[in-house]
Parts: sequence; structure tokens; C-alpha cells
Amino acid sequence: MAQVRQAASGMLARHFDALAKGQAPVNEAGAALLADPASPTVSELRTLAYLPADFPERSALGFGAQIRVHAGGGCPGKRCRIDALVYSATPVLKSGTQMPDLIGIASVIEAAGGYGGAVWPGTPGQVRGAAFSFDNPLAPGMPSYPPGTLALWAGAGAELGADEPPAFPDLNPFVRIGDARDPQLAGGLTVASSVAAGAYLSVGARGQAGHACGVVNGTMASSYAGDLLACQSGVWQPASGGFGGAFSSNNRFGCQHYTGQSTANPRTGGCSCPAGYQAVIVSAGGKWTETEGWTTGYVCVR
Repeated sequence: MAQVRQAASGMLARHFDALAKGQAPVNEAGAALLADPASPTVSELRTLAYLPADFPERSALGFGAQIRVHAGGGCPGKRCRIDALVYSATPVLKSGTQMPDLIGIASVIEAAGGYGGAVWPGTPGQVRGAAFSFDNPLAPGMPSYPPGTLALWAGAGAELGADEPPAFPDLNPFVRIGDARDPQLAGGLTVASSVAAGAYLSVGARGQAGHACGVVNGTMASSYAGDLLACQSGVWQPASGGFGGAFSSNNRFGCQHYTGQSTANPRTGGCSCPAGYQAVIVSAGGKWTETEGWTTGYVCVR
């Protein structure tokens, strides 16, 4: 569809004067180049060399393209603006349903680089994108398209130096593929597939191991000490694996060897396990009644 949009944009620029008057563009012999100037076809754009000769009638997603051209109320004249929308001939639906395939629609809109939009289920009377909003239908007498229909915008009009230029969509504020700017989104971001980071990933949410987490299982956070946490069964758990350290306890000397050396768990600083871990006995030995006492060893697991 992006190629069809580019072709429509080229056609608008080349034949702007005729289209502004509601007339069909003509060739040198005076023959009309378009059967209906308000609805040029992909076949006509191929014939006029705006599209490659082998350009397919249907996209990779299986739908054809329909083009609608509308000259604004200022046409013809200095403030004339002509808009064209390239629609998918059929809505993009989830397989086996009548529900719009929002993921498929989003992929096409992303590839359109800011020029894409759709007829959304919540606003069937409009076709909207990040940079435009038009009535559905585009103009009286034109067909209305059902929810799930894709649309790519192209336009032509007065020069930017005019006193009152038409309000073309400003695409600069919108994120594009390969954009090096930081969008700094103020809300949440939902991604339908995997996320790949080419550099560091910083988790700003804070949690505390062993405390309740009111989010879905698998949600990540970090502790104030910088440890990575994961929400599991309603509790923040360290995300570093199932091993929580080890320690040993002596019946006479507590959390140290009879020589005075500490036997504490390095992860807690005491003879204990981190929150969310359980102590499992793995060894025991010594002499209860003599100097060294009886020592029991533990490993912390979860």
C-alpha cells in the first residue's frame, strides 16, 4: 500500500490543476487518463507508470487497494487542497472472525512511516491515523468503509509560502522507523511481540523481596539494592535463580565455627535464607558434648 500511496501522491502533483477543477487529466491527444478522477485505479497508475508494470493487484496480506480523491472547498484557487486516501479493498480481520486484526493493521501503519491510519471499531464514522482524520466516507457520494479498513494518506495543495497554506498533516512529531529521537512516552507501552534491546535495559519500578506484588506473574522490578525481582505467586522474588546461598549453625556457637569463623549466609549476613527461600538440611556432624559442638549445614532453595 505504501507504493500505491506514493504513486497517488505523484499523480496528484502531476495533474493537480485538472483535479482541482474536478476534471480528468488528459494526454497530449486530449484523451482522458483516468476514467473517474475521484477514483483512480491501481491499473491506471500502472499504465501511467506511477507504479511498476508488474505491480500486483493484491498486497501480501491478500487485499487490493482502492483510491479516493477529494478536492476541498477551496478548489480551484490559491487555497486548494486535494486529499487522496488509499484504502484496503477489504477490512483486515482476524482469521475466521469479523473482528479487526489490530496487530496486522498496526504493522501496515508502522511500515507507512506516519502516513497510515484505519477505520477503527470505536469511531466507524472516521478514518484516522497519527497525522490525519477524515470523514468516512471521504466525501458525499463516496463509499463508506467498514471497521478494520486500512487507509494511507497522500495530498497536494498550495505552496508553503502562501499566506494561508492548507493544514497538511505535520508528521515531524510522530515516531518513525529508525528514528533516533527518544519519544519519552508519558504512559504505558503495550507490545504484541518480543522486545529486543540493543543496549542496557533499566527497570525503574521498585519492589522488596518477600513483599506482596499487586501485578501479574512475571512482572519485573528491582530492589533498592539493585537486585532484579520478579513477581511470582503474588510475592516479589529474586530473579537470579533458585539458589539463595548456604549457611551452617552450631549448637554451641550459633552462626560461627568453634574457631570463631562466621558460617553465615553471604546473601543475608546471618544464618538465614533470603525472603522467598527455604532452608534445606544438606549436612550434619560433630560432637555434641565436646569443644567443636554439632554443626548442621543448610542450602537455601525455592
